[in-house]
Amino acid sequence: MPPAEQSTRLSALAISLRRRSQWEAMDLGFTMLRRWWRPVYAAYALAFVPFACLVLALCWATGAMWLAMLIVWWLEPLYDRLVLHVLSRAVFGEPPTWKEVWRQAGQWLGTGLFWALTFDRFDLARSFNLPVRQLEGSRGHERRARKAVLGRRTRSYAVWLTVVWIHFEAVLMWSADGLAALLLPAQAERARGSDESFFTNLMELVQRASLEDAIVYALVIFALEPFYVAAGFALYLNRRTLLEGWDIELALRRIAEKHALALLILILVFGVAMPQAAYAQESNPKREITEILKAKEFGYQREVERWQPKKKEEQTKREGWQGWLAIGYALAKAAEVLLWIAAVGLIAYALWWAARMLPRQAVPRAEPYHPPPALFGMELAPETLPPDVGAAAVALARAGRLREALSLLYRGALSELVHRRGVQLLASHTEGDVLRLSGEMPYLRNLIDAWRSCAYARRTPPTPEVERLADDYKVAFA
Repeated sequence: MPPAEQSTRLSALAISLRRRSQWEAMDLGFTMLRRWWRPVYAAYALAFVPFACLVLALCWATGAMWLAMLIVWWLEPLYDRLVLHVLSRAVFGEPPTWKEVWRQAGQWLGTGLFWALTFDRFDLARSFNLPVRQLEGSRGHERRARKAVLGRRTRSYAVWLTVVWIHFEAVLMWSADGLAALLLPAQAERARGSDESFFTNLMELVQRASLEDAIVYALVIFALEPFYVAAGFALYLNRRTLLEGWDIELALRRIAEKHALALLILILVFGVAMPQAAYAQESNPKREITEILKAKEFGYQREVERWQPKKKEEQTKREGWQGWLAIGYALAKAAEVLLWIAAVGLIAYALWWAARMLPRQAVPRAEPYHPPPALFGMELAPETLPPDVGAAAVALARAGRLREALSLLYRGALSELVHRRGVQLLASHTEGDVLRLSGEMPYLRNLIDAWRSCAYARRTPPTPEVERLADDYKVAFA
């Protein structure tokens, strides 16, 4: 609807026009939608629901549900135009029915829909700029200039509206996903990567989107999109009210309607009483307005914000008492410091007294470590071992007594750890504990693996391997 046509219908407005802040204007949009939600959602549902069902069905048949979510999201400007069409008529007291909306489809489809779905698709102030193209019908340079004028001091709020709206979408999606995770059994939960970052998993999560995810996303768009459009439309109305003085014009019209007869009488009286010479004076209103606008009051506009107390403090002069007031202030500060010192001292004394009154229990001293005489059924006393454990093990291995050779090497290693290296092994420890407490010695790991295979699995290692372990014994425990 062109601006001139709208201005002639201001008296039919069903909303209260006044100067509002941008956030208050957005709240007005939500109020408008709460008032006219029936015609808005009725027309909106007849367009959105069949189309969304068709897209979901086709993409479900091909197995690409992420494509359905993308299409539903990409065509948001189409749904926005339908919502704006209903609201723009409702604010003038003429909310259309769904049949009227479809009969007037050319008015909201033929005003730059292709441009909105392509070049303007990623405009963060989309809901605020939509009325410029759809309702005013401006194009090209005129539209860009109009958007620049309207967007001054308002576009940033429209951008924040889009950011908040995107977050609301995400919260609803995550809430639905969390609710589904709570209701589904554990074995039905979809596997998700836990060792990868969110950005590396994002494409995988999108490609793994299910039919339920697409349905939930379509419902979120269906529920939130009218609020987004209504808030942007209210920002647009508020900006035009500030620029064009709609509230002032409406107030003057109401005064004129109320006092029309009195004004008519005054005009007739002054018309008769005015001298004829006054009509003969030539004047140029355009030149006079230009001269008035040259004043500095009309040259710029500036917004200033500052903190100011509600009531100015009254300053009274008390001559002769300033010295006594300073002494009193110093004494008060000294008393305050002494009071804090006394309070801290009392708290410290109370804590000391409580600590003394608490029952004390002597901490048992740790008993000195005594090496166990045997581990895993093996004697660890050094006197029970041959002087050269490695050479004795090599002799046993060459004689074919591989199990005895491994047992001797293992027993010698445990004795070395306990009696010479100070490793505190206990009878309750396992081979894994021995390896951990010894600092993960590579030699000890190979020896324990060979001993486990021989003692528990009945798999005797080859003779060369046992001889190599015996040869490396001296190097490992040098």
